[in-house]
Amino acid sequence: MRNLPGLLMLDGAAWLAWSALGRRRRARDAARRGEAPPPLHPSLELMGGIMPPLVNIGLAIAGGQVAFAFWLTGGAGLFGPLDLIGFLALLAAYAWWLGMKARHRLPA
Repeated sequence: MRNLPGLLMLDGAAWLAWSALGRRRRARDAARRGEAPPPLHPSLELMGGIMPPLVNIGLAIAGGQVAFAFWLTGGAGLFGPLDLIGFLALLAAYAWWLGMKARHRLPA
């Protein structure tokens, strides 16, 4: 039971990576068929390019803080090494998924 959260987070990271690869494949297939994604609303155009890097900075800060706290406490407590690896993998997979979602938009 101790490693269950880490395993669940690794499963979530794998699902996010699989989802990102699927989105990229579907967007490339749509581009080959000549289908274009609908244009973004003008209020979202600027946000669509700015938000993913800002979110990634926040994820990097959160991951760094958790890793530092884990190192500072020597891994003592309820948060084991596999949990740390799972958490960091989940953050990295979410950052990658968000980048894929912003880069590869799908037609409606």
